[in-house]
Amino acid sequence: MTVHVKTDGVIAIPEGFSHVHIEVVESLEVTLELKSNVTGSLYVTVEGTGDLNLTVQTSENSHYKYLWINQSNDNLHVEETLVLEKNAELIANYGEMTQGHHVKNTVVKYVGEGSRVDFRGAIISFNNLKWTIKAHHLAKKTYAMVTCNAIVLDNARLHLEVIGKIDKGFGGSETHQMSRILNLGENVHGVVYPMLLIDENDVAASHAASVGQPNEEHIFYLQSRGLTRLESLKLIITGYLMPIVEGIDDETIKEQLRQL
Repeated sequence: MTVHVKTDGVIAIPEGFSHVHIEVVESLEVTLELKSNVTGSLYVTVEGTGDLNLTVQTSENSHYKYLWINQSNDNLHVEETLVLEKNAELIANYGEMTQGHHVKNTVVKYVGEGSRVDFRGAIISFNNLKWTIKAHHLAKKTYAMVTCNAIVLDNARLHLEVIGKIDKGFGGSETHQMSRILNLGENVHGVVYPMLLIDENDVAASHAASVGQPNEEHIFYLQSRGLTRLESLKLIITGYLMPIVEGIDDETIKEQLRQL
């Protein structure tokens, strides 16, 4: 199923593979509803300029792969909410790799016991990107793993905030995060702010973050195998970003993402 969205609405996502293409003009509000007790893949592409309010609403025992690719080279403000019902599982993969100026707030709301999200972000900042990602645990025995790998290029800015929040009374939950930023080029500014807000004792939580330049020893090793410095950097960047390709089951789209 392929759906093109230009107006406000609610879209029911069936079992199997679905592609939703969203075009933003000024403002748009869209809800994607995932069915209960099914397995599927949801591929979302977004273009345009303005404000997008997007909700992905799961149902009980749903198991989906969710892949977001931002195709907007304009100014875009996104408010995204992922709502996880009981025993819902989402493998959420994000590609933020455009020339636009973007502000994005993503909130994962765990409202059902036993819900889980494996969240992976692949970022190349060409211009300005400010992204806040919050895993908010509002049910027992919920799980979050948020991994973000980012490349910041010449004259670009990246502001990344990653928050894990477990409210009191929702024990047995886990919230983890890992963020890595590579600054490449001149006049770059890449920062990450990892945060844990924990109000419950019976939990597991961790965070890790790094910001720096490519490892010169790795580059030297690749060059010793006959690659140029540019080819070596391309391989390192590709290794950072390729994990999101596994976020979809369609082989044609996988190959398109590899080329991108």
